[in-house]
Amino acid sequence: MSTRIAALLLEPFALWHAEHEHGLDLPLAVTDAGRVRCASAAALAGGVQPGMRVSGALSRVPELHAVPLSAPALETAWAEVCAGLPAYSPRLEVGGVGRALLTLTPAGAAELASALHARVGLADTRELALLAALDAGTGGVRAVADPAAFRRALPLEALRGVGLSAELHARLTWLGVGTVGELLRWSKAQQAAYLGAEWTVLKPYLHGANSGGVGRARLPAEVRVARQFDDPLFEPRDLSAAAQALCPALLEALAGRSPQRLTVRAGVAGLTLSATRTVKEDLRAPGVLHRAVLRALDDANAAHLGVEALEVVLSGLDRLGGQNDLWSRAAARDAAELAERRFPGVMRQVQWLDPFSVAAGTAYRWVSALTRDAPAPAPVASVRRAPVAVRA
Repeated sequence: MSTRIAALLLEPFALWHAEHEHGLDLPLAVTDAGRVRCASAAALAGGVQPGMRVSGALSRVPELHAVPLSAPALETAWAEVCAGLPAYSPRLEVGGVGRALLTLTPAGAAELASALHARVGLADTRELALLAALDAGTGGVRAVADPAAFRRALPLEALRGVGLSAELHARLTWLGVGTVGELLRWSKAQQAAYLGAEWTVLKPYLHGANSGGVGRARLPAEVRVARQFDDPLFEPRDLSAAAQALCPALLEALAGRSPQRLTVRAGVAGLTLSATRTVKEDLRAPGVLHRAVLRALDDANAAHLGVEALEVVLSGLDRLGGQNDLWSRAAARDAAELAERRFPGVMRQVQWLDPFSVAAGTAYRWVSALTRDAPAPAPVASVRRAPVAVRA
């Protein structure tokens, strides 16, 4: 079977991650700043709505599991998902957290959708594949055979995932536009006038575009070091020594790069407890890295259960640029001052007066390198004189 462009959707990714951590059938709600950000189908059926306070959601569904939003944990979880996608296809482009483009066969798309409990769309273009994924059911595949017929039947709500705002969606609904096909009955001039600034974003999805295929997979680099222990570690002293033993290998693998995220995974009685922290300091020093690993291990709350294995992952690697102009200039000035104090008049530089002048006296002059305004005597050039023959 031939491969086609496939769009993978795991949105909202925070809810997908919470369901895979706690269970697919539980009433779940991802919370942020005391309010519900997104909720599972079981929670929505119980009356939980995005935007309501957590206390109100708990009053409607007492058995609701409220999961606080953690951006570092979501970034790490998405990186793990992306790391496993090349097993399905050698071509991969990550669009954002929860979105990716691949090239898959229909059988491979069905396998991926079932394995990740995701929505997958199959089409011949990137735009159609994404629209098909937005129209697919969770754990299912939506394949596009006829692009024109697909667009005619596509619900207008699918455009919300590619740039249509809630305000324009409501206004179009009031006008009786319920599908993309009904919107396409308008002329392009009418669509552009009504959609305004969103027309530029929606045009490739409404009328098609030749945006190319999917590039080869380029996964971000990461550093990973793990260690197994003969006996479970409970005491902070033992855990500190174990974390310190991992630091030399981590620093050697970093090779001068600086990570953005630090993840610690602790093996406890056959389970894995993990915690992720966003790096706010330079971890290229052994002491700083050791303290960061201990703080992340404390977040995982695994010490009282006995740590049987420990793994540290440093991701988001980048080489930091240095500001070498300001401070190197100050160091050079200090060195010049020291040399001038020890050997007065030795530090000189050229001050150009008239670069186009032929005469050396009017083209430039020598000034002190420190003051730059007091003329200094010109250096005496050594002149080699020809020997004079003397007759007796």
